[in-house]
Amino acid sequence: MDKREQQPKKHRRPLPLRGTRLGPVLQALLAVALLGGGLYTFVCFGWPVLRDVPDRPADLSCLGFGTPAPSPSPAPTPEPSPTPVPGTERTIYGVDLGRVQHEILIPEYQYAGDFTVYGDTILFVVGNYTSDGTAAFTRAILYDTKTRHAVYQRLDLAYKSIRHPQMNERWIVYLDALGSGGGQIRAYDRESGENRILKTVHMGLPVLALWEDTVFWIERTGTSRDKLFGCDLKTGEAVTLEIFENTDAGVSAVSAGGGKLVYVTGPGTLKTLDLSTGESRVDHFGSTVHDPKTDGRITAFLTGFHGEDSTLVYVDEKGELITAAHGAADFALADGALVYGTLDRTYVYFLDDGATFCLTRPSESAMFLGGGGDFAVWMDVTWRDRDIIEYMHLNDFSADLTETEEP
Repeated sequence: MDKREQQPKKHRRPLPLRGTRLGPVLQALLAVALLGGGLYTFVCFGWPVLRDVPDRPADLSCLGFGTPAPSPSPAPTPEPSPTPVPGTERTIYGVDLGRVQHEILIPEYQYAGDFTVYGDTILFVVGNYTSDGTAAFTRAILYDTKTRHAVYQRLDLAYKSIRHPQMNERWIVYLDALGSGGGQIRAYDRESGENRILKTVHMGLPVLALWEDTVFWIERTGTSRDKLFGCDLKTGEAVTLEIFENTDAGVSAVSAGGGKLVYVTGPGTLKTLDLSTGESRVDHFGSTVHDPKTDGRITAFLTGFHGEDSTLVYVDEKGELITAAHGAADFALADGALVYGTLDRTYVYFLDDGATFCLTRPSESAMFLGGGGDFAVWMDVTWRDRDIIEYMHLNDFSADLTETEEP
C-alpha cells in the first residue's frame, strides 16, 4: 500500500471566533461597515455626477425607439464687464481745458481779491498800491459769466479797503476796513440802492457770512474774548449769539448755507446752528477744525491753518467724516463738489463718487481764489509779470463747447 494513502488528511483549523458568541456580532458589524463605506463612496463621488445629468427623456434609440437625443451645447462663457474708471462719465473727464477756461482782465487795477460766487456772477474787489506803499481794494467788480462782462459796483467807502464782500439776490454786505484793521460793516440794498452802516468793528477783519436777510460774523472784542454776531439787514438790529473766551473761534471764519450756520467753538469743536428752528449740535473731532463751510447738507473744513500739512475733510449727510484731499491750502463749496488749491494747482473733488480732477494745465501754475455754484476761480501765476484771473464751469460746458472758435 502507498504510504501517502495511509497518512490521514489534514483539516483546516476553524476561525477562532467561529462558533463563539461574538462571531455573529462581528460579522454583522463587518457587513454594516462595508455597507456604510459603499454609501459614503456613492454620496461623495457618484451623486455629484448624477446630479449634473440634465433632466431630459432617456435616449432609447439604441433599442429602436425614438430618435437620438441631441448632444447638449456648451453654455457660452460670459465676457467680463470692465469696471469703469471713477469720473469717466463726466464731461470734464475729456474736455479741452483750453476751450472751457476763461480769463478775467481788469487792466486798470493791479490787484484783485476776496472772490465769491453767486449764481452766474463772480464778485471780487480790486485795487492798487497807495502812497504809503500798501495795497488798497477800492472798487468792487460784478463779473457776469454768461456775457463775460465786468461792471463796477458802487459801494460806499469811508476808510481804505472793501473786504470780504458777500452777496445774494437782495444784498451785498462788506467790511469798510482801515489799513490796520477794524472799520464798519455795511450793507448795500440792491433793490433800493441804500447803503447803511450795520456795526463798527474796532479790530481785525471779520469774515462775513450771508444767509437771506441776515449777516453773521465773529469779532474780537477783548484781549481773549470773541463774539458771534448776527444782524438783521432789514432792521439793522445786531445781537450777540455766543461769547467765546480763550478759544480758536476768533481765528476761524463762520459760514452760512442751506439754512445752517457753522463755526468753531474750541479746539477740534464744531457747532452747527439750524437757523429755522434754533436747534444746535456740537461735534468734537480729533484734529484741528479751521474755516468750516456748509451748504446745509455737508460741512467741510481744514485740519490745519492753510499749510501743506492741512487735510481737507467733510462730514457727509450720514455724519461720517471723509477725507477729500491732503495738502489743501484753501477750498470752497460748489454744487456737489469741493474746489481747492494746493501749492500751485487747483482741483475739483466730486462728492458723489470721489473723483478728483486737476484744473491747472501741466505747463502752468495756479493760486486758488474761490468757487461756488458751478464755478472754480483761480489765478494763473505762471508768469510773475502778469497775474491772470481764470474761471471755468465744473459740470455745464454746453455754452463753452458750442462756441465758434476764433481763427
